[in-house]
Amino acid sequence: MGRARRILAVTAGLVAFGGVAGAVAGALVALLVTAISLGPREALDLDLIGFGATLGAPLGAVLLPAAGWLLMRRVPLGRAMLWTTVGTIGGGLVGWFTPFRVDEFYRTLVCGFLGFIIAVITLRRLGVRRDGVTAQVADSSLA
Repeated sequence: MGRARRILAVTAGLVAFGGVAGAVAGALVALLVTAISLGPREALDLDLIGFGATLGAPLGAVLLPAAGWLLMRRVPLGRAMLWTTVGTIGGGLVGWFTPFRVDEFYRTLVCGFLGFIIAVITLRRLGVRRDGVTAQVADSSLA
């Protein structure tokens, strides 16, 4: 397989994984916000969960490949998906329940994005630190 095909295959995989992770994050934010605000019975509204998933899927399909290629090249895919999804959900919940005068929906989107970015930066820093420690261990074992 040529280099260009490999890059396209990895990018397609990141788009698919990002879409799934975004859909899960959007659905869970919608479910949790409704459960906390209105109670667990109201949280099982499939239209609302579907709305969250429909909104999150395209965002994840764009953001994960961009972050993966630009900032998280050394982060394993599973770890990247898990922690960016957790960061997005946490940020979305913070955005919904933060008492600013801006619309809750807008706050949820912005804070969910910020949670994603914080997770990406954290993963990148941890990945770079691990690579540095691994390189130091390898250098010391050669001496």
